[in-house]
Amino acid sequence: MGIRSAFAVMAGKLTAKMLHIMGRGATSLPGVVMLKICPNVLGAMAKDIKVICVTGTNGKTTTCHAITDIIEANGYTALTNSAGANMLNGVVSCFMNAATLTGKVKRDYAVLECDEASLRHITKSFGKLDVTVVVTNVFRDQLDRYGEVLTTLDLIEQGLAHIPQVDLVLNADCSLTSSLAFSTKHKSVTFFGVNTSFDEQSSADISDAVYCIKCKTKYKYRTHTFGHLGDFYCENCGYSRVKPLIAVDEVKAFNAASADVLMSIEDKQYDAKITLPGAYNIYNGLAAAAIGKVIGLDDKKIIASMSKLTTPFGRMEHIPLGDKGVEMILVKNPAGFNEVISFLTAHCTADDDILFGLNDNSADGTDVSWIWDVEFEKLSTRIAQIGGDKQTFFFTGKRGEDLEVRLKYAGFDTERFTLDKDYRTLIQTLKGTGRHTYMVLSYTVMLAFRDKLGEVVELKKYAR
Repeated sequence: MGIRSAFAVMAGKLTAKMLHIMGRGATSLPGVVMLKICPNVLGAMAKDIKVICVTGTNGKTTTCHAITDIIEANGYTALTNSAGANMLNGVVSCFMNAATLTGKVKRDYAVLECDEASLRHITKSFGKLDVTVVVTNVFRDQLDRYGEVLTTLDLIEQGLAHIPQVDLVLNADCSLTSSLAFSTKHKSVTFFGVNTSFDEQSSADISDAVYCIKCKTKYKYRTHTFGHLGDFYCENCGYSRVKPLIAVDEVKAFNAASADVLMSIEDKQYDAKITLPGAYNIYNGLAAAAIGKVIGLDDKKIIASMSKLTTPFGRMEHIPLGDKGVEMILVKNPAGFNEVISFLTAHCTADDDILFGLNDNSADGTDVSWIWDVEFEKLSTRIAQIGGDKQTFFFTGKRGEDLEVRLKYAGFDTERFTLDKDYRTLIQTLKGTGRHTYMVLSYTVMLAFRDKLGEVVELKKYAR
């Protein structure tokens, strides 16, 4: 490492120290300072590390967490931007936190969550380094920031263009994601996917990638999981799903916090437990398993690792508040929210309350019209079936009223609605009910609400 880059690291650490003294988070500003001093400081810090970048619309944080679990469970060391600072400045700060004063990073792997729009800025620094990129999926997300799905796909392609010797790990069931195997340069491709349909609780809505990316003919499906994911094929041009190397062949049981599956690795089948809640998290577990294969783990170690995965903060996180506790669930777009609705439909009982929280900050997406694409009607029907007349539906966040209106039109009983935008008083209300609560929150509501929960119960701190 040169003098300039070493000085940049020292300046970044000094900035972080000052921010901590002031009581402020330090995930981005140190990176800004470092890049001003040395624009290639990221490449200098990463040159002796195997880099794994995880990008895509949904599942980045959980997939990074699962990959880190697997790497560390098998005796390797890793640094990761677990707080979710997934743009260039945050990634630089992440490396800085793990570096010595001279800029040396003593880790085997760097597992980096990378925002789709920032991937091209991050990979510029990696050049000919040993880099693997996982692309989880491409869904319609924040329309004010990304536009439609092809815009997001193009941003990812731009990022991959900087690292033509990349090892790709792609979701075979996403027609958009898997197309990267044919539209970009790479050293190798490993596909993961699901060789069966999920149960009837999964969303049947196919709206984000209806037509063939090559010839615009409407896709057909042999099997379907959720959103536009599944065994797709085009009758006109022949573009179709690639057989995945790592797959789930059968889902034997969905549990509240895991799934029992029949899993295949290179056509060899194994009984496995994926300890991540929700059907959609099966894909995140498979992506991590695919990384296990890429880094050379044998099948038995990969399968064993699947039963030891943990969830990151705010993603189906159990928090011991009151008698029964609460589950914190992040939502950010229609596809992900629909799968949370499927999870609630399968597991919510008459003894569970639900809190919905929505903001329209830039990190959430300033256009919240997407909530009208969420299948709340499915949950309303389920609530009526279980006879949950004692249930309360809480609402919070800047756009809590918008959610109230949406659920009113979905058939929910408005007499059971409670709106409270003061997080502290709402937390005390939840604590005093003696009931279990599912908290379904947009990104900045989740962060702020979790901070306030930390004043009441002991939680692991995550710097931001």
